[in-house]
Amino acid sequence: MKKLAAVSLWALAFSLLAGLVTTPASAAPYPPKKPTCEVSDTSITAGDQVTVSGKHWKPGSTVRFTLQPEGLNLGSATVGTNGKFSAVVTIPSTVQPGPHTIQCSGLNRKGDPAVVGTDVQILAAIVGTGGAAFTGSNLNVPLWMALIAGLLVLGVALVFVSRRRRRGVGTGS
Repeated sequence: MKKLAAVSLWALAFSLLAGLVTTPASAAPYPPKKPTCEVSDTSITAGDQVTVSGKHWKPGSTVRFTLQPEGLNLGSATVGTNGKFSAVVTIPSTVQPGPHTIQCSGLNRKGDPAVVGTDVQILAAIVGTGGAAFTGSNLNVPLWMALIAGLLVLGVALVFVSRRRRRGVGTGS
């Protein structure tokens, strides 16, 4: 009887210990994370490109990008199996400088419509003449190089002449 009680006690202790050590299967967090919409740079010059990316979207769905408040279509991307997307879009050069929003529209992980935006600052397009900037100097690089080489030759010649004169002064007669 004592043996049976001891074995039962050991079995109970082992069962409790095994129950504490084993972990339950992890469930997906609830509620699911909200979709994101991010850009590689928030200060963009009109006419330049920027990378738009996001995560927590429905895999296989399409996310469309628009520039607000104009409502300009910037393109779209297909969401990968991991719920992420990334695409390079071009900001039209005709967009007026100032604060704007790039909106990502698509389906969240549950399949419901989702619209998420990120604020950006559009800078004025740089219109150049296509030439090099004037720096205030008209001198050619080869002229400067010739001037430096000439000064170097003159310095070596002066050192050579001054050494010959010293030798001549010490050996007089």
